[in-house]
Amino acid sequence: MIFTIILWLSIIWIAPLVTYMLRNETKPMKNIVVGVTLPYEGREDEKVKELLVGLKKQLNWICVFLIGIAIPCLFIRNFNLTMTLWCIWIDLCIVLPYIPYVKCNRALKKIKIEKGWKQVDGEKPKIEVGTIPSIKRISPWLFLPAVLLGLIPLIWDRNLWVLYLVFSTCPIVFWFCYRYLYSNKAESIDCNVQLSQALTQVRSRNWAIMWLISAYSFGALSLGVSLTRDHPVLNSIFFISIIFVVTMSAIRVELNTRKVQEKLAEGSGKTWYIDDDDSWIGGIVYYNPNDSRTIVNCRVGTNSSVNLAKTSGKIIMGITVAMLIALPFTGAFLNGVGSKPIDLEITKTAIVSRNGSTEYSVAYDDIKEIKLEEELPDHMFRTFGTAMENLLKGNYSAKEIGSLKVCVDPNYAPFILITTQGNRNYLFGTRDKELTKEIYKQLLRNSMGE
Repeated sequence: MIFTIILWLSIIWIAPLVTYMLRNETKPMKNIVVGVTLPYEGREDEKVKELLVGLKKQLNWICVFLIGIAIPCLFIRNFNLTMTLWCIWIDLCIVLPYIPYVKCNRALKKIKIEKGWKQVDGEKPKIEVGTIPSIKRISPWLFLPAVLLGLIPLIWDRNLWVLYLVFSTCPIVFWFCYRYLYSNKAESIDCNVQLSQALTQVRSRNWAIMWLISAYSFGALSLGVSLTRDHPVLNSIFFISIIFVVTMSAIRVELNTRKVQEKLAEGSGKTWYIDDDDSWIGGIVYYNPNDSRTIVNCRVGTNSSVNLAKTSGKIIMGITVAMLIALPFTGAFLNGVGSKPIDLEITKTAIVSRNGSTEYSVAYDDIKEIKLEEELPDHMFRTFGTAMENLLKGNYSAKEIGSLKVCVDPNYAPFILITTQGNRNYLFGTRDKELTKEIYKQLLRNSMGE
């Protein structure tokens, strides 16, 4: 029950967040409203206002619907069903709010054509070339403390070294993202060169802040996971809290960027203005065969997108869509993995545990100690492998034991704990209580050479 509550609390806030972000796009930022470039006069047009009010109402109702269907899921105790519903809800949260958004985008484009607001390339005036300041990159050394912070737990805890290494590597990845995913292009919206300079500097500065926040948050996550590893509930709460703080910080940077863009460009669009709506399908997807870039800046905020006109852009988007489509089948997949037989076999020379393609073998001559445990070791923590309600498999760590290889169903005690001459630990079991006891007795005889 606690796991289910934590699982849903980890994502239920996404619905109001998505709603708020899409509602925010009804404000004119860089002459763009809901992905459509409008002139100054278009912001006060009654038809435009009516569409925007309608969009906000629809987004609110979708948010209420998403939260409404999530609440009953808190009381479902079946793990596989919970995971299936959880993944389906994520898909709905991503897709549903964008349906009215895209419809509003199309309606605004239609009004734009009817009103004659669409810019024609031939009407483009001669723009005086100004000096757009080159973007000053922040030093990669600013990311180094985040890397070191992630490695600190290795001083006292080597059991989770893979996890700590992953967390400490993330700041390095974030530096690459900061350095190479930003498109060094002036944020021009009209003929005003000074405005372009200001908008470019704002976006560049906030882009750097966003990646620095992410880098240090993962360093803190590594340290926090180590300090709370013996307390699963506290560990989960800490993990979710860090992710929430990172997300909220990134959203705050994004909203601050949009707020400045809105304020700086509030008087623009009265004469000529840049209009590249034809390259943005639905105001969301970028498609421009004449653009050689794969990664492009989103027109509003600090985000980036991919160019679907490029093969690499199609691949990235294809993988993303495939992952979203696969999400609802996660529960069925986990059920299939968890329900596979857990076999425990006594051979002439060793005890062998099998589950699917995984096999662990311990030779009798290598066994130093054998125990039959009626409960799982205290504070057992997965370091690498599978952790499900009906299957624990892979590398684990326990407070009093240390690292151990595990292949058991936690619902079926007893479990056989084996320690080898090299002080390696194994925890085996089956889904048949009497069979496990019999194997334990036979293992005792075989290890003693009887």
